[in-house]
Order: sequence, then C-alpha cells, then structure tokens
Amino acid sequence: MGEAAWPPLAAHDAPICVESEWATLRECVYGSPDTFVLPVFLDDSKLRAQGEFGQFWAKNQGRDLKDAWPELFAEMSGQIRGAIALLESLGVRVHVAGKISAQNRKFPRGEDHGVVTPWLRDPFATIGNNVIELAPRSLFHRRQRFSVRHILAATMERGARYFAQPDSGADDYVDAPGWGYLEGGDVFVLGRDVLVGNSGGCSNPEGARWLQHALGGDYRVRTVKIDPMFPHLDCVLMTPREGVAVACVEALPEGLPGFMRDWDVVPVPKALAKAHMACNNLVLDDRTVVVAAEEALDPIAQALTARTFEVIRIPYRVPSMAGGSFRCAHQPLIRN
Repeated sequence: MGEAAWPPLAAHDAPICVESEWATLRECVYGSPDTFVLPVFLDDSKLRAQGEFGQFWAKNQGRDLKDAWPELFAEMSGQIRGAIALLESLGVRVHVAGKISAQNRKFPRGEDHGVVTPWLRDPFATIGNNVIELAPRSLFHRRQRFSVRHILAATMERGARYFAQPDSGADDYVDAPGWGYLEGGDVFVLGRDVLVGNSGGCSNPEGARWLQHALGGDYRVRTVKIDPMFPHLDCVLMTPREGVAVACVEALPEGLPGFMRDWDVVPVPKALAKAHMACNNLVLDDRTVVVAAEEALDPIAQALTARTFEVIRIPYRVPSMAGGSFRCAHQPLIRN
C-alpha cells in the first residue's frame, strides 16, 4: 500500500465529493452483514439469480437466508464484515446500512418483496457534491433508501446537494416520458463524463436524460448499451485508472464510449463476468484494487498486477454468488 495515499485524510468533517471511479476512496456507505431476505421472484430478481444459488433462491422466495440456509448466511455475513474491516483498517470511514421498518419493507405497493441491504450501490449515487436518491426499476431496490436515509441527510451539513429523482411508483415499469429509472450499479463517474448503463432491465435512457438535466452543463451523461443478461454496467466494466478498463467487451453491443476507445482494456469473458462478478471489484485508488480471493479471478488479479496495480485479495464468494460483489456493496461519499 502506498504510504503517500493511505490512510486517507480524516473524513469526519470533509466535504462530500466524488471526483471519479479511481480517485482515492476516503468514505463510503457499505452494505449490511445482518439481513438478507430473499426477494420474491419478480423479473428484477430473476435477472440477478444464477446457477445453484439462483435455483435455491427460486425455491425460497421471501425467506430469511438466516433460516433458509444458515451456514451460507454465516459465510456471507463474515465476508461482508471482512470487507468492512479491511476498509476501516486502511483508514476509510465506513457507514453501514441500517434496518428497514416493517411498514417500509412493504414499499411501494403494500407487499414485502424482501430485504437486500448487503448491497448499497443502487439506491443512490454520489457525483461531485451531488448526493442523489435514485428511482430504481427493481422493486427490492426501491426500499433500500430507507436503510441509509439518515446517512444521506447528514451530508447536507457537509456541502452536499442532497436531492431525489422523481419516484418510480408502484408499477413494475412504465415506458413513457417522465418515467426515468436509475440504479447506482449503472452509474459511473469518470471525471466530468458520467456513464449510465442500459440493459433494458434496470436504468433507462429517460433516467439518463433526467440525470443530465439534474447535473446541468458541468457533466456529460452518456448511455452505454449492455447485453440484457447483465443487470448493471458494473457487471461488465471496471475503470481502476484513467486510461485502463476491465471490460466484458462482448457484453457491450455498441462498444465502449468513443472517448474510451483508446484505453488499455483487460478483456473479460461473459461467463467469468456473469458467474464470478469479475468486473465488479473495489477500486481503492488509481494504484490499488481489491479482488475477491476465488481462484477463478486469478487472471483478473494477474492482469491488474501486470499494469502496476497492487491487488488485495479477500474472500467474497457468497455475495458474488448472490449477484453482487465489492462495487455493488458500496457507494462512495468521498473519492478525491
């Protein structure tokens, strides 16, 4: 770990600011190790479930993982705690998602679809000093905001522009003007360029249009088409440094945005991106990346090492099985 970069500067009173995906991570919100109630199997859940765990999920919809598979829950909880402990040991200030009340678990249409707070990337995004509650398409993401709203509200005292995208309501999906959907896993901050993924199952172009309006002329918001087998852009892309990308190019029908065409790209096969979340790693700064310790991801770690990154490996098998690795788990409040 580079001594000049770590530990980060004290973040307790520092202004909220996220400059880029590769700026030094100093403060973030991280998913909770305490609760995972398997969502009811609507289209938004089907997009995430896969393999053996997907079959288990389909048979145990609505059940608390603590009861349905206690050994797996214990492993998952331990791996999330391990990631939080790693960040804190490196000086990153970490806020952990709280509980969602029984009534808010029924938001937005009076049905309890489950609790998915081990992953906190999707209900909001931080872009510059903008802390934005998003309007997810996925119903189980729509209630995640209630686990972190107290954290987000506190950013107003630290220079943040805290506001919310128009709510997406109780319908599964509305394809019409004014019905924009955004999920944080689709949103990438690359300096003044902001990418919004569009797989057809999560964020949509109308959401990107709203985001451009909300951010104004200081930013350029661009949509990126994704193969529908992947829910979010961060399932097929990582940008650990300006000019370097880890990408499942075959899952990007129109390729990378034009300004990234000359970047050094580490290619990731579809199967590795889907089954092992190979693109969904944790960038600590433009020299340091956390990659899950599973053997299948050794080629990713080796490719990053060859590009002069320091790679930290810790276990994260179970969260990845359930559909979301390190980037899915956290949303930064300070990267600068």
